[in-house]
Amino acid sequence: MKRIKLVVREYPINRVFGSDFEFSLDDEASAIDLIEELDKLICGRGSFPLKEYHSVLHMVYNPVENRFYKQVAVSAHSEPRKFLNVQKNPRMKLPDGTTVVLVPTGGCIGEWEEVIDYDVFCTHLKSRRNSHVIAQPEGAASDS
Repeated sequence: MKRIKLVVREYPINRVFGSDFEFSLDDEASAIDLIEELDKLICGRGSFPLKEYHSVLHMVYNPVENRFYKQVAVSAHSEPRKFLNVQKNPRMKLPDGTTVVLVPTGGCIGEWEEVIDYDVFCTHLKSRRNSHVIAQPEGAASDS
């Protein structure tokens, strides 16, 4: 397990949930996994505070193209001056102790993209998850 800090800069979320979060995640976890953990926390406390979206991940990530939307600012660092390009590779494995800063609606963005339809989002997110499942060799013991 590893500890990852997430800082979110989005007023409707901050007003209800705060802005700083820390999660214990699987060693293989990425920025996408981190945001999904935030969504679990938010959904556990009620409905999502922005009516036009269903979750933070829906708001910031396009699973069809495996990228963050152009209006999203995201940065990560694992130690001072060691930055990780999660903007370019949202599924990169994050090292223990990483801090991720997420600004879903970056103020300096000139080009704005509409998020994809939620049903399409869910379908592609599910297929991306399934494509990352590694099949066990025949006869291998399962952890379950």
